[in-house]
Amino acid sequence: MLYIIGVGPGDPRLITVKGLDILRSVNVVAGWGSVLDRFSEYLINKKVIKLSYKDETEGLRELIANAVNDDAALLMHGDPSVSESQLMAKVTRLCREYGVTYEVVPGVSSVNAILGMLGIDLDSSVLVSLHVRGSLDDRLEELKTILRVLRRYIIVLPPPYPHGPQLIAKALLDLDCDPETTIIERATYNNQRITRTRASYILSLSNEFSDLTIMVIPPCDRD
Repeated sequence: MLYIIGVGPGDPRLITVKGLDILRSVNVVAGWGSVLDRFSEYLINKKVIKLSYKDETEGLRELIANAVNDDAALLMHGDPSVSESQLMAKVTRLCREYGVTYEVVPGVSSVNAILGMLGIDLDSSVLVSLHVRGSLDDRLEELKTILRVLRRYIIVLPPPYPHGPQLIAKALLDLDCDPETTIIERATYNNQRITRTRASYILSLSNEFSDLTIMVIPPCDRD
């Protein structure tokens, strides 16, 4: 059995009771190093598989092979169903290949945490994720379409690269849209950082952003 556990956005206290109970009970645990480090006290005497971009597929295969005859857990940042479609597709495909049953254990998404920080309700916002590997052209065009049509807050997960927010700022300026945008890096971590500035200024920045970044864009005023 494989449990896919959302462990929350950064603060380890935000893992759910169910997620923590399962983590304590399983014998095999996998995840990215930054996620495993947050729960190291629960990994003693367990088999630990640390994932990396270089050997992600091999690590996932090892995890799921172990889950054939044992209970195993994959720890995922935030919630497994929020902007994790590429990784989830790999995991579920391998589960089918190995005949492994899996359960998704929801977690607190960084999106939920940020909405709470800013006092924004989900029903007045739209989530757009560009936090993927590969071509971004189609997703950038979708973002531009949403910006043209909707008068809501746009919650954007930018590409997981050092200058991902600059790509989003350029998309805004392509539409003559230059609102004051909120950028939250490493939400709920001890070193969380919040920046509020206009898209035009973001484009001029040379600094690098965390790969755990979310942008909150208010409706563009074109009147």
